[in-house]
Amino acid sequence: MVKGMFCIVFLVAMPLYSCNDANNDAKYVIEGELYEIHIDKENFAFSFWDGNTKVVPEHSKSGVFLSGKLTVSSEQIDMIGNVPAKHVFLITNEHGEQARVFISLGGNIATITIEPLEQKESRISLALGGMLSAHGLGDVAASHESFNILANKQATYTIENDGGRKRWVSTFAIFPQDGIAGVFFDKGKKSVTIDKEQYVMDIVKKGKATFYYFLGNPRTIYANYKKVREKEGYKNVKPKSRLFELGWESWDALGWNTNQFTVKEILQKFHNNGYPIRWAVTGSGFWDKGGTTTSFGQWGKKFPDMASFRKWMHSKDIYWMIGLRTNFIPEGGPYFPKTNERDKNLRVDSFYGNKLTTEAKENGYLVTKGNGEVLQITSDIFPIVPSTLLNGDAPGAATWYQQQFAKWGVDGIKEDTMMNLDSLTNIYNRPIAEIADSGGLVMARNGEFVAPGTLLRINDTRVGQLAGRIPINYLQYAASGFPNVYSDVAGVHNMHNLKEIDKNIRHTWLLSLTTGLAVGAYPEKWPKEKQKLFKKAIDFHYKIAPYIYSEALKGYESGYPTTLTPLSIAFPKDTTTVDLPNFQWMIGASLLATPLLENLQTDKMDVYLPEGIWFDYENGKKYEGPVTLKNFEIPLGKVPCFVGGKGIFIERSYNRSAFKAKVYFTGLDNNRFVFTYPNSIDQNEIDASSVKFFEDLIVMDKTSNKSIPYQVDPVSGAISFDLIRNHDYVVLNP
Repeated sequence: MVKGMFCIVFLVAMPLYSCNDANNDAKYVIEGELYEIHIDKENFAFSFWDGNTKVVPEHSKSGVFLSGKLTVSSEQIDMIGNVPAKHVFLITNEHGEQARVFISLGGNIATITIEPLEQKESRISLALGGMLSAHGLGDVAASHESFNILANKQATYTIENDGGRKRWVSTFAIFPQDGIAGVFFDKGKKSVTIDKEQYVMDIVKKGKATFYYFLGNPRTIYANYKKVREKEGYKNVKPKSRLFELGWESWDALGWNTNQFTVKEILQKFHNNGYPIRWAVTGSGFWDKGGTTTSFGQWGKKFPDMASFRKWMHSKDIYWMIGLRTNFIPEGGPYFPKTNERDKNLRVDSFYGNKLTTEAKENGYLVTKGNGEVLQITSDIFPIVPSTLLNGDAPGAATWYQQQFAKWGVDGIKEDTMMNLDSLTNIYNRPIAEIADSGGLVMARNGEFVAPGTLLRINDTRVGQLAGRIPINYLQYAASGFPNVYSDVAGVHNMHNLKEIDKNIRHTWLLSLTTGLAVGAYPEKWPKEKQKLFKKAIDFHYKIAPYIYSEALKGYESGYPTTLTPLSIAFPKDTTTVDLPNFQWMIGASLLATPLLENLQTDKMDVYLPEGIWFDYENGKKYEGPVTLKNFEIPLGKVPCFVGGKGIFIERSYNRSAFKAKVYFTGLDNNRFVFTYPNSIDQNEIDASSVKFFEDLIVMDKTSNKSIPYQVDPVSGAISFDLIRNHDYVVLNP
């Protein structure tokens, strides 16, 4: 590097950094405030350094590949035209292709932009060496053998929307043990290669491509990822507490037999038996004229009096959601599928479109081909006739779509478009987020980098995927920056299988430990004792749902995956967490989820407790980590959860909307906890940071300046006390 170069401050105000290669003629060294980038002048292989320590290794062959060919030479550029260059290099690959490389290093963020000199579509790849563990990549890394991507058989992941299992798209990958993550946002055919030898981000496009690296501990990484993501135009929807409550979906219970009368009957049954259902999805495609999903405001014969039905739902404190898609059948019809296959118990022989498709086309709201012709595509699943697609990025399209949704007069949607779009992945966020931002409840399926709704649903699941795909998909979403997950209703496609009731209950416990829990079919044929265990898991979720929501708000502000934090991210210095034999995660700051998903016959699993003091949620027994509890018993009726971390969480009383603080002594100095109520306004702060021993404690209501009574658990020594909204509390030794 030439001394005296101008230097860049990126995103945050930091001291200037210098570029210096005086000590090594074979390398460029970019010195930042916190890190350095060392670049080999010949092949442009680069690495990240913290002082004299290499924290992220270089690729073994090259740092940049153009058209798949490695870089063989580089030189620094001092000027671009008449403008002084700032950390710019000219690289040449082995075929003579050239590109300019722009690098900035500010704080914990490195930005690398590669601009090929030829104005043609090019394949651009940025490469680092192998690392210890990797997570993320949204859906594309979810249906594999391991949550640790390095342990998967597949190495290269095409970032695509295939209309099925791969519908939530992200290039973000985090390597928590190495203290780095990467992402790129440009439109084009994208892929990411991750194995034990390399980490490569790759895009095919015309013009320049920009890549980001985030350095530091996971909290710092996610905070900076949030900043950059929002700068690039991707902002999460603020979560709504209603969708953290128990829900119900019609599909598993009724399929296409969904109507105003069957729905009311089953919801009343759940209500009579004490299930606190607060939202209900009544399916999609069942309304006017045989299955079209674009007849906004039209209900057909199955909902002849939607106003009275909506009033009944609201009288039970249930918000009504419908399934909705962003594909439009062309106006007119009937359109007849070329196959006789139908979705579940659907009896429709043909599909119709309406004038809204034409309206969307005339306004320029539909996806077009390169020649301007409107794209038509047919789903293999539904509605299996040619459809057009809403282009969410088109000016005015999102607002128009929200206005159409409003014609239904319902409370929200479950978005479920199923179209194989390859690399066309950016069309979903805005219309669905517009519905959410306008007050609607949104469960999203499709999206790019962020979720356009409160819950992000993984693709249709079955109970048989309990020990693999479901938790891996959950964890990859969380690692990608969005932990507010939902899969399917409890016991999905299996509730009537009386031989596998226990597996259905295990599935319910799994869901109860996440943000999204719903029921479908009612277990009326189950033995009474099994129904009680099923209900216990649902009641546990009811207790902690406000706590989960409060933690979700913190994640919304910080970018950190608070509601479902993989242990390898929560405890990055603990390498034991990288390849645990069972799935575990932190729920907020104080709860550790340990669902039993395998060995269902023995009710035993190995539970790993990281460093710190932990308590069994069920019986209060104390453990000190790090420790592996071999063959730990988790019977079917046991809450699969431990208390640790900050040791403070909030429980809601089941029979009334009262809230109780629970405080455990975990030895953590920073155990000050803020709880936000489901109305997202009222709060409590609980400060136990000065407690040195849990004996003869005093709990002070700081707002009223009075000591208050509390209860003590005889086994754990934990205390609990009732909360008053907007009062703050401190726990003290006498």
